[in-house]
Amino acid sequence: MFSKQLIPVVLCVLPAFAASSSPVPVRKNKNPILGKYIVTFKDGVDHAIGVSSLTSSISSNSAITHEWAIINGLAGTFTDADLESLKSSPDIASIEEDGYVYIQAAKNQ
Repeated sequence: MFSKQLIPVVLCVLPAFAASSSPVPVRKNKNPILGKYIVTFKDGVDHAIGVSSLTSSISSNSAITHEWAIINGLAGTFTDADLESLKSSPDIASIEEDGYVYIQAAKNQ
């Protein structure tokens, strides 16, 4: 039987477990490049450790293509299976389809 002091602790901890089990959604791009994604790590995840962990968990059919110092993230080509694995990783903050971006000339009015 639970003690009355343990119940508030359990109620505080349960949402953390529930939040960690939900997969990270993949943000869609209007003009996506098939199989390419931009992945960012959660705050507090060391970039080098995150990249090393991700590299060791993906298949040989996926690859990291770019890393940046300005954001705690990377870009790569990922298979559907590896993408599913990334979505459930506790270190990943966001995943977005990589895509083409176009500029339009400004009109003077």
